[in-house]
Amino acid sequence: MTTFKLDTKLADHLEQEIYEKLTSAVELGAKEYNGEWKAREARGEKFETYEKIVGYGRRETRKVCYHNAPRLEFMNVTFAQSEPEYKGQKTHTDYYRPLSCTVNYEACKANAKAQRNHSVGLLESRINGHLAVTDVVYDTNLELGKANLIVGNVTGHTKDNEDFQIHTQMMWNYRYGANSANGYLTQYVQFRSDRRGARQEGKTVLQRLTELEKQAKADAKKAEAVAKNEAKWERFRVLPDQIDRWATREIKKHEKMLTETGIEKAKEEFFNHYYNKGRAFDLEHHNTWVNRELTEVKTYKERVQKFLNNEPAVREVFGLECNTRDDFKYVVWKS
Repeated sequence: MTTFKLDTKLADHLEQEIYEKLTSAVELGAKEYNGEWKAREARGEKFETYEKIVGYGRRETRKVCYHNAPRLEFMNVTFAQSEPEYKGQKTHTDYYRPLSCTVNYEACKANAKAQRNHSVGLLESRINGHLAVTDVVYDTNLELGKANLIVGNVTGHTKDNEDFQIHTQMMWNYRYGANSANGYLTQYVQFRSDRRGARQEGKTVLQRLTELEKQAKADAKKAEAVAKNEAKWERFRVLPDQIDRWATREIKKHEKMLTETGIEKAKEEFFNHYYNKGRAFDLEHHNTWVNRELTEVKTYKERVQKFLNNEPAVREVFGLECNTRDDFKYVVWKS
């Protein structure tokens, strides 16, 4: 399967353009913030305020908090420390009172790369949507055009050796300020593309990539579940011994219930219930259900023996579908 990938030089051009425009916008924002904060300090004020409308049109004055403010994502901000109100009070960062800021160029670079990857991913998925899984690409001719444009074609042939060509244009522009996703600048792209020549037959590369991505996520999720399930192994591995001892206790208990002493005790418990006054104790029913449960626990006792001191056999049944005592008891019963 041939997967289309955009040439690194074109992708790097996109990233550099985004980075330059983004840093210019952030530098301007930092200059504005520094001017505003310097003026506030000159007025002797320690915070800024804004009006917020609360219930029934009532206005409320609130302080502006700059902690994790979205527009400061690309800046290194220096905040004032709170002033102690009494002796010995600890100070803390005053997020209502920023003093100065500088541009965080590493954050700008990371954001530019993320935007570049998004735009490039859209272009690659667009072209891969025109490619069949069985197609072979032998030439790519994409280049920078005028005014924010990547234009060209991708050429290849089908499994029947019939030629085709995908013509594409990717245009991009920018949203600024409040209209952008990050408060400064984000790139958005538009496409025009079509396939000429041999028709695309069967499943597309984009569909196959989507399937592979879903499968990878499912595999990762299952691997995580398996890893978490392993934490249950230490408790699970001792279940054969626990069930064996449980069955031994239950056998003794039910055998005792069939003795004269056990029957007398059952009668006493029966007549101790006020709603059994004047009723007869059904010995046959008592023996029937006790023998039924006795047979059941004897079956557990017999069948669990193959798992005792046989960790490989226990390990074989352990998994996502069998990791509790009840699960293992079911396996023992069916074995």
